[in-house]
Amino acid sequence: MESNQETARVLVANQIIYESDIATKDLTGVFNKDLTAIVACAEKMDQPTSWLVREKSETKQQLLAKLHPFSVILVRFANSKDDEKILDEVKMTKGRLKLMNETNLLIYTNKCIEIARANLTELANFSITDETITALDTDSKAFQQKRSQRLLLIDDKKDAKKEFAMLKKRINLLLRDELDWSIESYREAQPDFVNHYFAARQTAKSPHRSYDVLGYLTDAVTGESISLGSVSVEGLDLSVKITVNGTFRFKSFPEGEYRLKIENMNYKTLYIPIRRYASERSKLHLKMVAMPLEELEPAI
Repeated sequence: MESNQETARVLVANQIIYESDIATKDLTGVFNKDLTAIVACAEKMDQPTSWLVREKSETKQQLLAKLHPFSVILVRFANSKDDEKILDEVKMTKGRLKLMNETNLLIYTNKCIEIARANLTELANFSITDETITALDTDSKAFQQKRSQRLLLIDDKKDAKKEFAMLKKRINLLLRDELDWSIESYREAQPDFVNHYFAARQTAKSPHRSYDVLGYLTDAVTGESISLGSVSVEGLDLSVKITVNGTFRFKSFPEGEYRLKIENMNYKTLYIPIRRYASERSKLHLKMVAMPLEELEPAI
């Protein structure tokens, strides 16, 4: 997130550079749109839930405070009528009532309210009135509402987490496979912009970096990776080998302006200026031109 937001700031600050470049401008627009969406997902994921848990607990306690004496009266009423059916439906100890899960608690409450309303006339002698039934029903609905709100919030956070992961993957692919290459094309004309862009791309990385400068070498015509050879820094005792996969990396590279010398026996030597800022990582995508056959040294 931090890296993507910093990258967006660099792109906005330098948009005049690529304003007439439709492809880069469109890629930047897609990136900014997805970034806005992922920020919204992050806000949903991070929204606090403790306040809702607390409010739900308070409404539950209010409900239990009314429900237990209400159910005791219904038990007395059932005993007075010798009504085993009602007794079986409402008989409940205080301890069991507290241990009920939320779904069963609401079912039990609604059953008590249903029985009370069906026997309201007779229950007048037991201190249950329309007002007491309404009061219990109000507390039941308040608890149900808080419970529903919490479940919806949990679902929203889960959905946001899934969407966040999807957007993060999509943004990373967009940057790595398209926008990075598009911005890299400005290196010769706008080196400061390109360096700032790639520095921003890495701000969220671990301080234990695997490289300061990373390069990818490909054949200018075929696009295939260039294997083996060496890369040195002019004026410094600093050099690395090119891997069989066509990459090179400097794990430690000083701040300032330098020139890389890239050599491979089958290609023309390539000289690349590089300007590096402190604590940034530079990623280079370079093309080399093959030596004409007549200039290649014959194999011995």
